[in-house]
Amino acid sequence: MIVSAWICLLSPLAAAVLITVLGTRISRKGAGYLTALSVFVSFISALVALFVLVREEPEERSHASTLWTWLSAGEFEVGLRILVDPLSLLMMLIVSGVGALIVAYSIGYMHGSDEERRFFAYMGLFVFSMLLLVQAGDLLILLAGWGLVGLCSYLLIGYDQHRPAAIAAAKKAFIMNAVGDATIALALFVLVQQVETLEYGGVFGRIDEVGGDWAMTLVALGLLGGAVAKSAQVPFHTWLPDAMEGPTPVSALIHAATMVTAGVYMLVRLNPIFEEAAGIQDLAAGIGAVTLLMAGLIALVQTDIKRVIAYSTMSQIGYMFLGAGLTSYGNGMFHLMTHAFFKALLFLAAGIIIHALVMEQDIRRMGGLRHMLPRTFAAVLIGGLALSGIPPLSGFFSKDSVLAAALDAGLYGQILWAAGLVGAFLTALYTFRMIFLVFGGEPSPFVREHLHRPKLDEPSMWMAWTVGALALLAVVGGWIQIAGVWHPLSDFIEPVAESHVEPTLAQDILTSVLAVALGLAGIALAWWLYSARRRAVPRLAQGERVLERKLFWDEAYDLAFYRPATWIAAYAYRFVEQPLIAGSIKGLTAGARLLSGRTTDVQTGLLRTYVLALGSGAALLALVFLAVRG
Repeated sequence: MIVSAWICLLSPLAAAVLITVLGTRISRKGAGYLTALSVFVSFISALVALFVLVREEPEERSHASTLWTWLSAGEFEVGLRILVDPLSLLMMLIVSGVGALIVAYSIGYMHGSDEERRFFAYMGLFVFSMLLLVQAGDLLILLAGWGLVGLCSYLLIGYDQHRPAAIAAAKKAFIMNAVGDATIALALFVLVQQVETLEYGGVFGRIDEVGGDWAMTLVALGLLGGAVAKSAQVPFHTWLPDAMEGPTPVSALIHAATMVTAGVYMLVRLNPIFEEAAGIQDLAAGIGAVTLLMAGLIALVQTDIKRVIAYSTMSQIGYMFLGAGLTSYGNGMFHLMTHAFFKALLFLAAGIIIHALVMEQDIRRMGGLRHMLPRTFAAVLIGGLALSGIPPLSGFFSKDSVLAAALDAGLYGQILWAAGLVGAFLTALYTFRMIFLVFGGEPSPFVREHLHRPKLDEPSMWMAWTVGALALLAVVGGWIQIAGVWHPLSDFIEPVAESHVEPTLAQDILTSVLAVALGLAGIALAWWLYSARRRAVPRLAQGERVLERKLFWDEAYDLAFYRPATWIAAYAYRFVEQPLIAGSIKGLTAGARLLSGRTTDVQTGLLRTYVLALGSGAALLALVFLAVRG
């Protein structure tokens, strides 16, 4: 099992290194095949580890392995250490399984790109970084994986280096994630000072020795800052919609199935720390509820198909934060898994649409694609129904279980439960608004203009079968766990993260009835407003303007950070750098030039001048000697 875990981790890294070393000696398509094969090897290795792990007793399902000592400072040592337990294994399966499908899809989507080799090297490096994060055996290795994931996100979002929008989005994502990295690092400093170790077992076993509640609160707050930034939750959420400037497979892999779920993984992995700081854990749940509502409202006015899906990602991560924050860890991880299926499906299907329409992403210029891309329409419909929580698709089972757990979590949980139900209505409304605008009605003038054949081309083989596999997972993935009937996934991770809320059957039924009813109401309203027989959508100009500007979050950050920073930089340049630094350099330069000129004048080339200088120097030395002796 340990060998399989190491193969799972290192296989994508080996592919990335090999593509880099071979350079142009490997073909573009060969680079894609190599990366896809490496990630499939990771998935097979994770399956082997799962087969071994489930044959063990639940209390024995934790195995660590150290390759070498990475850092040593006195008695403090950190090794390159991985941990294989139910939680890390679940994430290994999700990252490598969904990642393999997305990388394989990329072979068709990126065909013909000028720098396919670089793209696939980045993809392999990203999968390695994410696997390092989830397999990390201690907090320092987790932080290393955390930072590498942020770096790979920067590289992949800014893959198209000739587009200023892509470069700006990459820098924005990197900076906001770096803020989260810094808060985690500060939390680890406090932990080292308090418990003198960063190994999970050592930290969890010595939490009671931490001096005062303030220390654990600071640690939990720092960790939460990193989780919120990585998972694009309020207030560090503004980078995610802009990250849609990257290629569509990047959006599917990083911003749907893997990277943005890292914050949820951290909340579950470090649950003993957060449970010691209950106020911070409640804050995490509240942040999730606020994010799911805000993202649902903003998605209602988006016109870019990928941005609509991006805001739905923020919203669904909000549900996961809500579940993990209320200690319903099993249900939160269950929704993380199903979300990876149907959200990757939606992104990849959107990529097919964009590919067919010559990279057009504005849903207002689409329409009538149902008969032209029928298989793609079926895939989007499955993903949309799963996202909206309509039975019997996967999102119904996982999202409703999170909401039912909130109903069982006291008054605070019931408030969040109500927010989650409102979010269910908004999710169905904006999802089917997108579907009706893209696929409903007659072909738009733009679509007709780009129709060179009676029917648009369906996707290539690589794009088609991967979307089909994800559609199947979106249909059947939710049946792994049914509330009140069986819950093998929650039982599987219970030794690592034991949930403390157990909704009754009545609460499960009530939640499902209300959530499904609200979801159907959202679909019905979207049909009434945006279907082939479109009504005039009620206009609330001021409200729409606020939502189109994304509640002015970017403007607030601009006012609070960017403008003061540019003012300080301009002031420092004018009054510090120019007069002091540049001025001193100019003075030194002028002095050196004057000295060199005078030295040049002395170098006459005449022997008598040099003899005179030597004689004068000797006389001067003699006078100094006599003066000192006297």
